[in-house]
Amino acid sequence: MIKKISVRWFLWFTLVAGYAIILGALLYFNMFKYAFDANLQDQVIDTVRRNANVLMEGLVSRQSAATIQENDVITSWPRQDNRILNVVYFNGNGTVRWHKDVNMWGRTLPEYDRGGYLETDAVFNAFQTKRHSVILKDDGNAYEIAIPLKAKDNNVAGVISLDVSRELVKEKINEALLSYLAGAVAIFALMGFVLYLFVIRNVVNPLQYLTGSIENVSTKSFQFDFMEREDEVGTLAKAVEHFLNKVKKELEEREIVDKNRQNYEQEWWSSVLAITIPKGSRAIVVDENNNVMHANFELAIKKDGPVHLLDIFGGTQQDIVHLVGQAMDNPGKIFRAKTESGGRAFGIKTLQLSSKGGIVRTVIVLEPLS
Repeated sequence: MIKKISVRWFLWFTLVAGYAIILGALLYFNMFKYAFDANLQDQVIDTVRRNANVLMEGLVSRQSAATIQENDVITSWPRQDNRILNVVYFNGNGTVRWHKDVNMWGRTLPEYDRGGYLETDAVFNAFQTKRHSVILKDDGNAYEIAIPLKAKDNNVAGVISLDVSRELVKEKINEALLSYLAGAVAIFALMGFVLYLFVIRNVVNPLQYLTGSIENVSTKSFQFDFMEREDEVGTLAKAVEHFLNKVKKELEEREIVDKNRQNYEQEWWSSVLAITIPKGSRAIVVDENNNVMHANFELAIKKDGPVHLLDIFGGTQQDIVHLVGQAMDNPGKIFRAKTESGGRAFGIKTLQLSSKGGIVRTVIVLEPLS
């Protein structure tokens, strides 16, 4: 039993735990992704905002290209943060104010777009919505973050477009997910082991003991030995004990009824045979097993247990045994024959009586012939 339950427990618990871990992994993956990506975006945006004053001074100067101060600020970002892969700086009119390729300076936004240098709509969105725009690119390996620089009249004075790598974020997400999986597996393993011990100790072992107690119950005494418990197994044991007591009581009552019924039936057959059987004739009543229930004469055979019809006639009176067999095969029909025993001639009549209740009796009458 323990082996079967252990295998089933392991399979079911593994399936449930695996389902919970996978469901949790999906939930936490999205949480990690949102948290780490949001943190990356906030850090990049804060980097631009910290230098917004320098950039706004350059934009206000009305120069089409970046000033020395702006150039120093922009070129310092990739050196300070290796996640920043590329920076493009646009004027408020959409021309390129700074690019690592000097040949790009002064190009209009449509020209820059037609050249295939804009991989997303982040810059257009920043100009139109006056809010920063973040769009994934390179199959999810990088972000293009476009940050508008707004003047006092809330108009867009310029836009900073940065390509930001997500490699470090992806590494952190994977590390966090692995930590979660390791912790979840450890917790479920520990929890499963504790629950397994609890089930074995409080369910399996008591059930095994209960099974052994039931198997050891004797149909003679119906004695049921089981230690009392206050849990569900104890309740089941009490129910089994109560059932056994009921069976014992019913069997005892049935035994008394059967014994009384047999006595009543013997008295009944004695009265019936005394009236119906002529004086000098012998009659025997046997049950469905051919055991003698009543005879109107004293049997010379004494034995423990029921007397069988063959104990009376044995192998010397095969014609009687054959006639009884015919009567048993044809209930309700009387069969007659003649035989001799001890130099005397006898007429034999046999009749089998049966009821709907399953009671079968065979009457054998031996009448002496003149």
